Formats: sequence, structure tokens, C-alpha cells
Amino acid sequence: MEKLRSPESLKRLLAPRSVAVIGVSAEPTGFGARTVQNMANFDGPVWCVNPKYAGQELHGRPCYASVDELPSAPDSSVIALPRTGVLPAVEALARKGAGGAVIYASGYGETDLPERAVEEEELRARARELGFPLLGVNCLGFVDHTQRCGATFMPEYAKMTAPAGGVGVVSQSGAMGYALMQAAERGFAMAHMLTAGNSTDLDVCDLAAFQLAMPEVRSIALAVEGLRDARRLLALGEMARAASKPIVVLKLGRGEIGAQAAMSHTGSLAGSTAAWSAGFKRAGMLEVEDFDALLETAGFLAKAPPPKARGVGIVTPSGGAGIMAADHAEFAGLELPQPRPHTAETLRASIPEFGSPRNPCDLTAQVATNPKLFEDCMAAMLEDDQYATVIFPVVYHNPATTPSRMKTLDPMAERSGKPICIMWIPESLEGAGPESVDTAPHLSLFRSTRRMMNAIRLWLEYHDQKAEADAPRVAAPALPNGEATLMEAEAKALFREAGLPVGEERRAADAEAAVRAADAIGYPVVLKLDSPDVAHKTEVGGVQLNLADAAAVRDAFARIMEGVKRHAPNARVEGVLVQRMERRGVELILGARRDPQFGTMLLVGLGGVQAELWKDVALDVAPVSPARAEAMLRGLKSWPLFDGFRGAAKVDVTKVADAIARFSAFAAACGDRLEEVEINPLLCRDDGCVAVDGLMKLSAAQGQPKAQRREAELEGAAER
Repeated sequence: MEKLRSPESLKRLLAPRSVAVIGVSAEPTGFGARTVQNMANFDGPVWCVNPKYAGQELHGRPCYASVDELPSAPDSSVIALPRTGVLPAVEALARKGAGGAVIYASGYGETDLPERAVEEEELRARARELGFPLLGVNCLGFVDHTQRCGATFMPEYAKMTAPAGGVGVVSQSGAMGYALMQAAERGFAMAHMLTAGNSTDLDVCDLAAFQLAMPEVRSIALAVEGLRDARRLLALGEMARAASKPIVVLKLGRGEIGAQAAMSHTGSLAGSTAAWSAGFKRAGMLEVEDFDALLETAGFLAKAPPPKARGVGIVTPSGGAGIMAADHAEFAGLELPQPRPHTAETLRASIPEFGSPRNPCDLTAQVATNPKLFEDCMAAMLEDDQYATVIFPVVYHNPATTPSRMKTLDPMAERSGKPICIMWIPESLEGAGPESVDTAPHLSLFRSTRRMMNAIRLWLEYHDQKAEADAPRVAAPALPNGEATLMEAEAKALFREAGLPVGEERRAADAEAAVRAADAIGYPVVLKLDSPDVAHKTEVGGVQLNLADAAAVRDAFARIMEGVKRHAPNARVEGVLVQRMERRGVELILGARRDPQFGTMLLVGLGGVQAELWKDVALDVAPVSPARAEAMLRGLKSWPLFDGFRGAAKVDVTKVADAIARFSAFAAACGDRLEEVEINPLLCRDDGCVAVDGLMKLSAAQGQPKAQRREAELEGAAER
């Protein structure tokens, strides 16, 4: 994995003190001209480069004939030239000693023309050789709002007057990044906006890492389409944790592009969308599912201090708004505790009998229009130690009175050390009212009740994150050479060597050998088809259970042979596996596969033959610690089965979590040879667990498996 670029090495490019714009024309709507206009409030020198206008002023800035004639080396450069002029400009700027360049030009690899992809790769290689960082190609540029530096061709940035600070925006899509940046027009506190475009050199991980180092950035809104190596997100997550700055992330292109049927349950359950979500979670990032939530959530996290409690309080002038808020809080899994006695006493003294001194606290329109009683109720709820935040719905936007109400609430939130969430219900979406919330340091505006509750949930989860112990270490297993499918016996032999709990079994080529094996193991036993060509033995009648004596073993052997002959006549048959009939327990599936983006992905879920039917699974990036493995278990809908459902014995979760962690370490130790590995089921009981079936599929050589390389190519093409 390529290391993240040092923020210090990008400072001149992305937080410049001087800027050169290469290719500025006299046409005011040209990309170069717009960029110069967007520097109107930037207090450093801005130089234009165009030989046609050398010695003149262009858009109020001096123009030079070439890069070589600039008065000094610019920190940041914007190349507003056609594609064919980009490489010569990069080389000239590097010779001059510039700090890097933004490249607007398109027509490279995004065209899917092979020769253009080669051209882009050559540009990347040359920039790396020169030690010259590039933003782009095919990008919209960046905005350093702390210095009012608008290195972008989008019009009228200079009119954005919001205070600098708060949220940093990083987006592969330039248009979507700038759409978020425009929140600064309504007073939303922004610090920095970066767009990666094709990510020829710098990708969104490098850019977000730079913003983490900016003291003005308190949270990051990150929009990701795709990455050359998504494992860089994990490194970015480590930086974010060290900086104590949350990253809110949205994955664009969530469809299962290039999904292929796999021979194991794991292959069908661990799709690319789920892998991205697992990767974000492992990185400690907070994933949202729609674009509207990205900036709202990041803005809330930039303002909100660490929570002092877990509960959510609701103070409303409308009973209906309170009910709606309570519904969505419940859907999000948030707690709505009732006020403490002393809080309830204050509420009862202020609220009419037709209101409600509970949570939600219905002030009614009567109290909501009485400043003193309103403030008393809000203060009481904010001071109640059960509440992490208090929600106030706005049901009617009055430009004359709403801003003054927000000016009352903001210092109350500051004094309590708790954020106030403004639930904006009116269809009057713009104007003095919502702007008064956006500009308030301790109030957060939400135009969706669902998004608000999800943001609060993510805020609580972010501050719940704790440092974990390391995953167990497993030596790289001795794998057979070449492409191979290891059926149950071979796979379980490797599991056993890795320290996983595997029951005793013996191979038998015929019925009498099966009887001898059963006598040695002890009855009752299980017989399973031993064939390299049949992955799902139950589908051909290849599993016979609870065989109590030799006669039952002989009959079962015959049934297995008859079934495979009928359903898979061309399958190679080695005989059967004879195993002890294990005591019943909860069946778990453990799976792992090579993901084209994140490497080895671990899957844990409700197992057995119905695994794909229920699809009750959790994913993570392997290897995982026992604590993380237990968290995966507890996150399953079927968790009550492990916790003594309806009087059943509780599973020994500690031993199961240890087995999951060891399995994940084993899968990761297989490296790039691993395509898929599965235990299904891992039988979980009060005395531990045991693997009763297994399967592995290995690629032919080192490197990404052919099928997964193709999947990555298809996903990348779709995202482009």
C-alpha cells in the first residue's frame, strides 16, 4: 500500500501564499479568468501567464509571457490549458520551483481510450519523478476558505462570506464538492474544499489527510467514488483518530457492479457495497447513505462537543412535531428518558395543563411565545444530566422572530456544553431564520428529522469508539502450489494447524473403511461426501447424520453414493469423511475472501444451509481482534440465539470470538493466494465451538485473482 502523502509536502499547493494561473485569456467566462476572479479576496500575489498578454493586466492581475518570467516561484499553480499543453507546463513549473499544480484539463483516462490512459499514467510518473504534486486531472480545483483562495473555475466564489473554519470537504466529483461548498453562501462555516477528479497523483485520502492537519478543520465531509487501493482509508482513519477529528463519508456508486456467483455462501453474501461499509467502519469513519446527510452531519460534528450523556431531549411548541421526533429517535435506536423529578417540577410550573411536561416536552404555542417561560423550560432540559442534546423543532418560519429565538438558544447551548439540534420543518427553506442557525456556533440545522436522528446516533457512536487490542498472529500456512480448491478435509487440516477448533475425522474410500473409522471415533457419527467437485454436499444428499451403528453407516454410505451418481454423475468421488456427531448448537458461518479494494474481508453470520436465505451477516477487514469479533456477533439480528434465547444455554462467546479472530488472522496470512475460505457451520455451544465443515479456493499465483481483477476493472469503469 502506498503511504499517504505528508500534509507538510502539500502545504504550498493547497494552502498557498502565492498563485499562478497558466493559460488565462481575456474572456471573463474562461476557466483561467474565473480562477483569477475567485482570488479577489486572497491577500497574496496572483500572477497570470499568457504570452499574448505579456506586460499587461488581465482581470486586475499582472500577466507574464511564460512561467520562467514569473517574479518568483508560485506556491500553487492552476493549469487552465488544453490537455496537450499540460505536461510542458508541469515541467516548466517544476523547474521554476513551484509547489504543485491544479489541472483542469479532461480527456485522459476517463475517456476509456487506452492511449489516453497511458498519457495520464505518463503524466503521473513524470510528476512523481519531479516530486511535483498534482491535483486532478479533470478536476474543479480547490478552495482554501481560511485565506479566501478560490483556485477553482466555478463562478463567484469571492461572494461567499461565511466565517472560515468548521468543515473540510473532499470529493472526487468536482461539481458535488462545490455544491457542498456553496453552503458558505448561507453562513455555514467552511474551512477548505478539495476535488480530486481523476486522482492522477493525489487521491481523496491524501487530500483528507491534509485537511486533518489544518487547525481550522474540525470535521471532514468525504465523498468517495473509488480508489486504487482502499486500504489507504484505514491509514487515513488512524490519522483522524490521532487528530480526534471525525470523518463523515458517502460512497457513490453503491451498486454491485461486476458481481459474480461464487461457489461458497461467503461469495454471495460479501458484496462490494458491504465491503466498503465495513472498510469505513473499520477506519472509524461515519457513513451516511445520501448526499443531503453529508454536510448536515459533518457540520453537526464540527460544532458538537463530546456528549455528556446518552439520552435525547425534545422541547417542542407542537405536539405533532414532538411525536414525529420521538418516532424517528426510536427508529434510530436513541434513548428518550423522562425528565428527572427536579426537571419535571420546573416544566410543570411553566407548561399549561394542555401541554406535556414529559419527553417530548410539549410547550404548546402559548409557552413558546413567552420568552421567560420558554427559556426556563429549555434551561431545565439542558441541565438534566440524562440528555446529551436537546432538539427544538421549528414549525413556523417568521423572519422577524425566528432569528431572535436562535440568538436566545445559542448561548444556552454554550453554557450547558450541549448542542441544540434545530429540526427545521417549514417549507420556507432559506432566509434569515435558517441562516441564523447556520451561523450560530452551538446550533445545528437539520431539514430532515431522519437525518437529524441518524447524525445524533453517529455522534454518540463516534465518541464510543475505543482503542482495541491487536488481532492474533498466525503464521502463513503452507498452501499447495497453483490454482486449487481445497475441500473439507484439506481445508480443515489447515484450520487445525492454525489453532482453530476442528473435530476429529477420518477418510474412508468404501463402506467397510467407513465402519472401521466410525468404530474408532465412537458412535453416533456423520458421513459426508468426499469430492473435489461438489461444494454443497447437502444438495446431492451427501450428508448423513446421527448414524448409531455399523449397519447405519453402511446404509448411509450407499445412499451418498447413489445420490452423487444421480445428481452429479461426472463428479470425482474419493469416498466419505467420517466424523463424530456433534452435540447441537448455534450454527455460525465464518467466511473470508479477497476484496479487490480492501484485501481480505471477514464475514460472520448465521450459518448452516440457510445462510443465504437469512443474510444475517457482519463484515470487517481482516484480521480482527477478539473484541471486534465479539462486536460483530452482537451486531447480528440472531444475537439472542447466542445469549440464551428462551432459556437455552448461553454460548461461550469468549471462545467463539477467539475462534473468529484466529480465523480472520489465518485468512489474512494466506495473502494474495486466497480467493475464498469458509467454515460453515462453526457449531457454537456453552462449552466452546467446533468447525464441522470447511472450504478454500486459492488462486494460481501471487497477485489479485483474475476474476476479482476483472470485478475491480468493471467497478472502476462504471465509476468513471
